[in-house]
Amino acid sequence: MVGPMDGIRFEGVPEESALVETLVDWAETPSGSDEAGGLARMAEKLRAAFADLPGEGELVELPPAADLGGAPVPVGAAYRHRCRPEAPVRVLLSGHMDTVYGPDHPFKRCTFPERGVLRGPGVADMKGGLVIMRHAINLLESSPHAGNLGWEVLINADEEIGSPGSRGLLRESAQRNTVGLVFESALPDGSLVRRRKGSGVFRAAARGRAAHTGRDFEDGRNAIIALSGLLVRLHSLNDTVPGAIVNVGRARGGRAVNVVPDFAEAFVNIRISKAEDLPDLNAQIENLLKVANKEEGIHIEWHGEMARPPKSETPATEQLHEWYADIAREHGIDCSQRDTGGASDGNILAAEGLPHLDGVGARGGRIHSEEEFILTASLPERIALAGAFLRRLADPATEFPRDLFRMTQS
Repeated sequence: MVGPMDGIRFEGVPEESALVETLVDWAETPSGSDEAGGLARMAEKLRAAFADLPGEGELVELPPAADLGGAPVPVGAAYRHRCRPEAPVRVLLSGHMDTVYGPDHPFKRCTFPERGVLRGPGVADMKGGLVIMRHAINLLESSPHAGNLGWEVLINADEEIGSPGSRGLLRESAQRNTVGLVFESALPDGSLVRRRKGSGVFRAAARGRAAHTGRDFEDGRNAIIALSGLLVRLHSLNDTVPGAIVNVGRARGGRAVNVVPDFAEAFVNIRISKAEDLPDLNAQIENLLKVANKEEGIHIEWHGEMARPPKSETPATEQLHEWYADIAREHGIDCSQRDTGGASDGNILAAEGLPHLDGVGARGGRIHSEEEFILTASLPERIALAGAFLRRLADPATEFPRDLFRMTQS
């Protein structure tokens, strides 16, 4: 595991204890994706934290979203802050304030299981990254070349549910910026994220025929049994498409046990490594549905989309990592990259052609569990690295090859 960056110091980086204090306050502000009140409180905390920076900050109300069953999904407001939008080089600083821990989840408080380790809801994914983002901007603004770089902060409140309301904002921001930084957590060894699988959530809804179990059992058509057969066959696709993951995450159906159930539904998370694998996977799913729907009295519908396409490495992202790794090496840090099966808003930015570094947040792990943690020393470390990287982007000596980077217009 990478140790603290003892050799790097920048004026303006707060003490670790002060950073931890802020992070504990933010992590203990409940902000599950479906927790409207908590998200509103978290958004106000962010607005206050960014208020003294140059430029203009605002809360952006997002369009309503719906789940795969058509039910409304509450989507919290995004926080956006833009500074020097006329600059020829602009950087998008991307993050999210929502977590996977809803109002009924028992994981609500931060603890210190051992020295230098903070455990708490969202400390790694990704409120630690938001603390790092905020103070990295301070380092940029203290640079004599800060005026050469425009920046845009975009912190949404629906990332953990696929960014259904903020996807348009992310796409617009990707188009008007030159490069990006995604403040998702780094891996525990300090590695950044190179490639991410694409991800989508799908709903299978089965309809059968209700009947009394005792009197008319033979007249019924069991939707649960029909759907279960399909789900088993869907799970078997994990062995047919290399790099694909098909996970049946939730299923439900039926009412009284003395009634043949006429309805059942399940939600399936599909992840793929390469976009070119999707047509083959879709064709296999369509064939499974055709077979299932041949059964008399049964009809199964399939809804959903790959909301986040796979993210691959490009020559432009390689260049960004080379610059970032140079800064890390100057201070005795080995900064590698690794692939992950997790998806993020970085997938959306990549699909829009925005070169970016992903995973520049706190070093941590066990995300989405009650053991989620960060290494507290990584807060000042990653502030220093991200701040130095922003300074590198602002330095007039830094050249952005036009065959790699899309220079934006104001």
